[in-house]
Amino acid sequence: MSDQNPIRSLPSFAAWPAWKRWLALCRRPMRRAVRQFRDFPPFECRRVMDVGAHQGEFTQAALDYYRPERVWLVEADQELASGLQQKFSSQPACKVIHAAIADTSGRVTFRINRHRASSSLLPISKRSTQIFQKDLRETDVVTVPALALDDLFTQEKIDRLDLLKVDIQGAERLLIQGGQRALQQVACIYIEVLFEELYEGCALFGEIDALLRAADFKLRSFHELRTGPGGNLIYANTLYFQPGLLGRA
Repeated sequence: MSDQNPIRSLPSFAAWPAWKRWLALCRRPMRRAVRQFRDFPPFECRRVMDVGAHQGEFTQAALDYYRPERVWLVEADQELASGLQQKFSSQPACKVIHAAIADTSGRVTFRINRHRASSSLLPISKRSTQIFQKDLRETDVVTVPALALDDLFTQEKIDRLDLLKVDIQGAERLLIQGGQRALQQVACIYIEVLFEELYEGCALFGEIDALLRAADFKLRSFHELRTGPGGNLIYANTLYFQPGLLGRA
């Protein structure tokens, strides 16, 4: 990665001496981080991008566990992006970018829902309300900056990314379509996939899986599977990796 002010990363949790790991696990944040990453492949994770960063939970876990030298937090919701700026202002490794990741760069409509974590570029479907039995109605529509993943990598001069986390509420297809060059530089993708049409026009797991396999990614594991009232899968997080990039410095 080209960077004007590179920050030296520290050894990740897995490389710590046993006594230091034991002491760290006395802290609740570290226990959460270990639960998050214990099933990930052992690799040196220096550069992380958190797309759909929300309140920064994933980023904080990555900072605790991997000690990366650079983390980009990308968030479309202006209110949440401002909160991330405050939360990580003391972390020199972190940079917050207020933008939606889409298939092209420009300006896009972003839909704020009553349940804010479900806000998306796509309209929420009636099926979501039926499944979750919650009021998920749209409460506001705003215009926000949009970046294609390819353009974001160019803007930030990223030529290698170890871990890309994606949680963008049904807009995963758009990220992949606008990131064909960028994805060639990504070793691991941790991405939320849907098994039900929770958003109008969203891509389901089968389509996302096919798109990522076409980009030379291999599916490694499923995480945090969520089922509905009838026991059917609703969504899950999945971990993909590129064998040729994993572990390459």
